[in-house]
Amino acid sequence: MGSSFWQSGQVTLEKAMTVPLAPATGTVTSLPSRATPLSPVNVCPTFNRLPSMGLLSRLCGAETSNPAPKDEEANRMRKPVFIINEPWSSDVLSRPMFSRTQTFSTALLQLLTRCSPEFGSLGSKMDSLRYGLALLGLLMATLATSAPAPENLRLMTWNIWHGGRENDRFRGPRQVMDVIRQSQADVVMMQETYGSGELIARGLDFHFQPRGTNVSLHSRYPIEEDLSVGEPFNCVGALVRLPSGRRVAVYSLWLPYGEDIWIPATRRASGLEAMLAACQPSAEVLERLLDQIHQRLAGPQYADVPVVIGGDFNSMSHLDYTEVAREHYGRPVRWATSQLMTGQGYRDAFRELHPQVNRAQDRTWSPRFPEQEQDRIDFIYFRGAGVEPVRAERIDTSAGLFPSDHAAVLAELRLGAAAPPQDVSLRAATYNIRHGAGMDDQLDLDRTVRALRALKADIIGLQEIDDRVGRSERVNQMAELGRQLSMYPAFGSFMEYDGGLYGMGILSRYPLVDVEAIRLPDGNEPRVALQALVRLPSGETLRVVNVHFDWVDDDGFRWPQAQRVHQAVTEGDVPTLLLGDFNDGPESRTLGLFRRSLQEVAKPAGQRFTWPADRPTQEIDYLFVGPAARWQVGTARVVNERAASDHRPVVADLKLRATTE
Repeated sequence: MGSSFWQSGQVTLEKAMTVPLAPATGTVTSLPSRATPLSPVNVCPTFNRLPSMGLLSRLCGAETSNPAPKDEEANRMRKPVFIINEPWSSDVLSRPMFSRTQTFSTALLQLLTRCSPEFGSLGSKMDSLRYGLALLGLLMATLATSAPAPENLRLMTWNIWHGGRENDRFRGPRQVMDVIRQSQADVVMMQETYGSGELIARGLDFHFQPRGTNVSLHSRYPIEEDLSVGEPFNCVGALVRLPSGRRVAVYSLWLPYGEDIWIPATRRASGLEAMLAACQPSAEVLERLLDQIHQRLAGPQYADVPVVIGGDFNSMSHLDYTEVAREHYGRPVRWATSQLMTGQGYRDAFRELHPQVNRAQDRTWSPRFPEQEQDRIDFIYFRGAGVEPVRAERIDTSAGLFPSDHAAVLAELRLGAAAPPQDVSLRAATYNIRHGAGMDDQLDLDRTVRALRALKADIIGLQEIDDRVGRSERVNQMAELGRQLSMYPAFGSFMEYDGGLYGMGILSRYPLVDVEAIRLPDGNEPRVALQALVRLPSGETLRVVNVHFDWVDDDGFRWPQAQRVHQAVTEGDVPTLLLGDFNDGPESRTLGLFRRSLQEVAKPAGQRFTWPADRPTQEIDYLFVGPAARWQVGTARVVNERAASDHRPVVADLKLRATTE
């Protein structure tokens, strides 16, 4: 490649360098009074340890055998003149030194000739270029082996209610500023901005990205690019550059709704279909926006960019309206809007950090209208490799009257490097707990908790669970077990019983993405299989299916139930864990059906029996995994727990192999 090619202006710095660089918004300029120059020692620390390259070491500010020039002009020539017009941070190696429009040859030659007088006497630009390419190679090696250190980003979403002016036309926006300032949010996804956005941004000294009158973004950090899609009233998006040079795509949404189902007593007169219809406009607009966001971020320059979507969704979450939270919301509801988000891999920051549903403590609508139906309708969702939530809270108090009818949601995310695909080791267990009544027929849920804790399992399938049933003292057992064991709980009810619900549950140490009760053919009594989608530490989704088949000796009821479950666990190629009380022996056609498609986690011969707990004589509790090629399994172990239930628990240590795709 000849020098004429470099000097032609056709190659920019970003094209010339193969190491990905954050886009630059600063310009190449002489040193302004408030800017901090890029220290050559910080830019090129590697060269200080290369004694054979004295010239490059001197370029980078290292001491050499030649004395430093004494006169002021010579010293001035040794200082770098290329700066980014923004506060200095130590992560400069992860960020571009030159403007996007400056050609590689111009930028490189100017850097070399101005940083050291020796480069001015090399005789030709070609000689300078050779030295420059050596310098560039070392810089690239440094860049290739380093990554930005993990950093935290604090985000807020807040519908500020008609510009925050409902309390006081003049003081309201300042109250909004006070709440944001006290939260120490770095980025605010705002709705109902309505003319107050610029005032709020100036007051906070934030960058401001408006769109239309409704939605806006406010950022402590520079906004590099407008990523907005859809209608201006519904969506604004931007690429935010953090101090490390890492970039995050942030979107603020406001989604519409149909009927106002938050007015007092409205829902008592509305059936489930009417409630779903009221929130359907939210789902319809969101579906279009998600497609547009996906298309907008499809370029390779966004491949590793985390995405945060926050806003007023005007719809509730299926992660709140679950069977285990029926006492809070009255019924499970699979809200389409939230399912769209989790179905595309977005994670609900608040629910991940607060797995125990509490309607009063979770609600964002409405701190100003407590007489209305209280719900969580404002969310912060995120997606991206190496991103984890570390804090999430609701803010609905301030000095004086709170300035909005919505609570603000604050979430802090930890942004780290994406990990390569990795195997996931986990311990799974199945245990029929007999609603906490042991072999002595004494109800003792604390004893059950102790038995479960001793298993040290990551995922547990539980059978015979009560939810506010008279015989078990009206306790919501799955919620209580989840709380005491600090695990994510799921519940599926078979039927109403003794004033409450009777069914089964799943406990997971990892977040639940979705929970669904699969209705099975009726037998001696109604049955379901409980399916939960679990997000593993690797980011992959694990399908967990818990079963409790009919107990009647004749398998005429069990067989159709098993066929329905077999259909569910063999759909697609999702890694699957099937476990539970099968109420059938190892030689039955029920077990044979699953062995044809899944891999059984077998028990050692002579240690297979699980029922009854005090003197077991039958093997009826099992674990299976699939597809078999994805799993490394050993043997299952029947735990010698004789008292807490009439079954013994079964545990197995498993390893899900990383995907090779």
